[in-house]
Amino acid sequence: MKKLIVYTACLLGLMSCHMQPTNLTVDKMLEAASEVVIKAKPTDIMAIMEGEEVFTVIDVRNSREHYHGFIPGAVNIPRGSIEFNIDTESFWENEGLYMPAKEEILILYCKKGKRSTLAAQTLMQMGYKKVKVLDGGWKNWEMSYPDFCDKNLEMLAGGPAKHDDGGGC
Repeated sequence: MKKLIVYTACLLGLMSCHMQPTNLTVDKMLEAASEVVIKAKPTDIMAIMEGEEVFTVIDVRNSREHYHGFIPGAVNIPRGSIEFNIDTESFWENEGLYMPAKEEILILYCKKGKRSTLAAQTLMQMGYKKVKVLDGGWKNWEMSYPDFCDKNLEMLAGGPAKHDDGGGC
């Protein structure tokens, strides 16, 4: 009987921990993610892109932001759907690319670096080992390498390109 009471008390204690409201904010999430995520300057990213090692550049902005300007060769996987698409073979086939290996370098960026920091932390939790975030995001890249930026002319000429952001929610 004593064991049952102790077991029940422990179970109730665990349940109450999960039901407690937290004071988690996006700033706290970013602070925690920044402690584990590797940030790389535009010059570091360019060195990787000019090197011999296999890498994939992922723009985690939404598709409308992406088509107004992006790093050449970047694949657009919005922050809200990255977990659903990163290891989905059909997504990569639709992009005309191969699915990146967990040991491959992944370079993530967004407008300023916040969404990509959270996305990088998620990918690291999923087992990707070499995830880097472009420090300062697209804005920093555009200022550092203005001649090494692409724009989707179809989008700029009159409308959004068809793009499935994927996801499951």
